[in-house]
Amino acid sequence: EWATPDSWNHEGWYRGDAITDAASQPVAYGGNESCKSCHKETTRTMRKQLHRGLSCESCHGTLVDHVKGDKKFALAKVDKSDWQCLNCHAEQINRPKGFPQFSKAGKIGKLVRKHTDMEADEKCLKCHDAHDPKP
Repeated sequence: EWATPDSWNHEGWYRGDAITDAASQPVAYGGNESCKSCHKETTRTMRKQLHRGLSCESCHGTLVDHVKGDKKFALAKVDKSDWQCLNCHAEQINRPKGFPQFSKAGKIGKLVRKHTDMEADEKCLKCHDAHDPKP
């Protein structure tokens, strides 16, 4: 017991201060401003596109997997699977009214009738650009 922290909950098997300690850690993402230093043209173009409200890291993964300090050590993730698009655009009842949704399972929502002629294995990025998704 002498090595047990004061905030240890013996009945629930957790340390009460763990959440406070985790919340005090520095945030480990870069945000779009970090990307702008190397990708000026892309960030300038993105400000005018439909996905302008997204963080670059939403699709490309965390900055710490790509850059350390001012040095690039790995390529940014570029996931061209449909999962990346459907993560936000899968048809779900809780989406805001008017939000573009899509289902590959044959159940087509009101906003995607034009996709009824798609082949089953066709990728979203065949017709859409991830930065500017209008076909």
